[in-house]
Amino acid sequence: MSRIAIIIGSTRPNRFGIQVAEFIHKISQKNKNHRYELVDLKTVDLPLLDTPVPPSMANREYPNKKVRAWSRIVDAADGFIFVTPEYNHGVPAALKNAIDSIAPEWENKPVAFVSYGAGAGGIRAVEAFRPTVAWLGMHDLKDFVAIINYWQFLDEKGAYQPSGEHIKDAERVVTRVAFWADVFKDARTKLSGAVAS
Repeated sequence: MSRIAIIIGSTRPNRFGIQVAEFIHKISQKNKNHRYELVDLKTVDLPLLDTPVPPSMANREYPNKKVRAWSRIVDAADGFIFVTPEYNHGVPAALKNAIDSIAPEWENKPVAFVSYGAGAGGIRAVEAFRPTVAWLGMHDLKDFVAIINYWQFLDEKGAYQPSGEHIKDAERVVTRVAFWADVFKDARTKLSGAVAS
């Protein structure tokens, strides 16, 4: 059974991202053949990148215990759904730092983005992330969810009420990440065997 990590990319107080991640997690529960887990970067509580050598050269030997714990979380996952806001036309520092803090743990795994924001719905953050995940050897899916002007989808209590389009896009993202997680899990096994021989 492949494991998919749904990573909440904002650590701000009162962040909307938790509601989005919970929505994706609820959609994912229809898929009984895969395990989807919420991962909150606020709880992970990573330091700013502090590895003396680049993570790509650290051989997974990170001096900081929080980074080592993060490494184990990412290593155990077979695919990812990044839930990200857009800050000032760019990426949230917490998510970028989390991605940069480790390296080989991301390789040969699929990733899809769920973004939210104002008029662009977080798309500019997603586009800024794509070169990074490509460089790390991730399989960046074209499928995504973009929640434009997200406050328009809040009820009187501030609870997110996804539109039909959001639900359809989320179902597609969840399904595609699961499919590619299985494919790449098998591929990683074959690759490790080829390297060992």
